[in-house]
Amino acid sequence: LGVCTVLTALSNPFKFDQMSVPSHSIVDSGTDLLWTQLQDEVRRLKWTSDDNLMLSLVPSLTSTRCVFARKDEDGSFFGCVVWNEYDEMAFIGMYICVPELRGSGIGSRMWKRAMERIRATGKVIGLRGAPAMAPKYAANDTPLEISRLRLNILTCDEMRATCLRINMVASGSIKMKSTLTPAQIEELLAFDLQMTGRDRKDLLVPFLASPLFECAVLLNEDGKIVAWGGITSTGFEKEHLFKLGPVYASSLSQFATLTEALIPFCEKKSSESKIVVHIVNGTVGERELEPLLKNPQNIEWVTLFNDKINWTRRESCYVPHNCSSHFDG
Repeated sequence: LGVCTVLTALSNPFKFDQMSVPSHSIVDSGTDLLWTQLQDEVRRLKWTSDDNLMLSLVPSLTSTRCVFARKDEDGSFFGCVVWNEYDEMAFIGMYICVPELRGSGIGSRMWKRAMERIRATGKVIGLRGAPAMAPKYAANDTPLEISRLRLNILTCDEMRATCLRINMVASGSIKMKSTLTPAQIEELLAFDLQMTGRDRKDLLVPFLASPLFECAVLLNEDGKIVAWGGITSTGFEKEHLFKLGPVYASSLSQFATLTEALIPFCEKKSSESKIVVHIVNGTVGERELEPLLKNPQNIEWVTLFNDKINWTRRESCYVPHNCSSHFDG
């Protein structure tokens, strides 16, 4: 998934003899080529939580830090560690080394350099990885398990049927992104802060400005925002995948009302569109929503930190935003 910390295991155009590692450099910044090739690696890995909009924004976010391994001959991608520093934490979103170079020491050198820089900040360290890798990370840098993330994929028809089986909200009204006033956008940013406990303007403002992202807000009878949800594309275009998230609400009915309003955004892109839903354990989403989803993918990711943190209001998190640039579950 998008916010992962594992070495890749995918086919790659580079083919190297393990005993002959091409000349390369470990650098603290990324070029356009490195970022583009990283984005393609993430898509090939099917890290669906790293949606396409987030991938395009990460290089320009002021919170982003990186270590890349690049081939000296042409500057191409060998691997990276990418993390974001904000509030009290440094959250590692991506740790990738091309499979042909695993065991060469490149991954370890990138990790060592990244950890040197992160530790110098004094920030709490967090990451998300595959369960098989969790013991290694726990033993070295991040011993505390914070949460687990599970994946479900539904067709648009399946998602709509799920929503319709739930009693929709009887009062209030839905507004889509294009109809929000500037004042309502500010109210939405404040509501998200209330839900996550974090000021996420640097991420949400470009999300809300992008045609790649759709959102819906639920207004109560007084016209106040009481729930919101968003959706955007993830993976390669040919896969027709859309990541639902975040959805912060106070009832399953509110979740269903918001999500049903977002489905047409996916259907406009392709009749074959599917919706990816990530569920975090310990949340209302696990308790109320997950039992209704019929296509679990048998994929689980573990979130680890080196110290306790305060995170999202679990009783309002049906689906996290789940971006590596801003941890919310």
